[in-house]
Amino acid sequence: MAGLASVISEIAADLRALTGIRGAPTNPPDQINAFPFIVTYARSGVIEAGPVGVRRGLHNIVIELHVARRDLARDVAAAMDYADTVPNALLATLSYNGDRFNNTVSTFERITYTFGPMQWGGIDTVGFRWTVENVKIQDQITT
Repeated sequence: MAGLASVISEIAADLRALTGIRGAPTNPPDQINAFPFIVTYARSGVIEAGPVGVRRGLHNIVIELHVARRDLARDVAAAMDYADTVPNALLATLSYNGDRFNNTVSTFERITYTFGPMQWGGIDTVGFRWTVENVKIQDQITT
C-alpha cells in the first residue's frame, strides 16, 4: 500500500538524486544550512470513497526549491537551473513509472509554480514553489 506519506517520500528521494541538490529530506526540517535544497509536503486535498473497499484521494503536493539569498543575480541564476529539471523529474516520477507507489498513483492534473523570494528557518532564500495538483491515489480502505 502506498499512501500519501509514501508517495511524498518517493518523490523526495527522486529529487534528492538531482545534480547539485544538497538536501531533500523526507520530512521538512526546522533548519537547514546546505543549499540548494528541496522540501516536499502535502498542501491540501480531498479523500472520498471509490469502488467498494477503495479510498480515492486527490492531493496537492508542494515541492519547494530554496537557494540561499546572498547575491541576487547569482542566486536567481542558480534557482533557474532547476526551472525545467524539477518538473521533468516530477513528470517522470508520476507519469512514466507505473510500477512506482505500488501502482496507487494513477494520474495528476498539472504542475503549477511560483518563483521569487522565500524563507526557510529564518534564512532568506529565492526559488520555486511547484504544486502538483490532484495527484490521484487509490488504495484499499484499512482500519
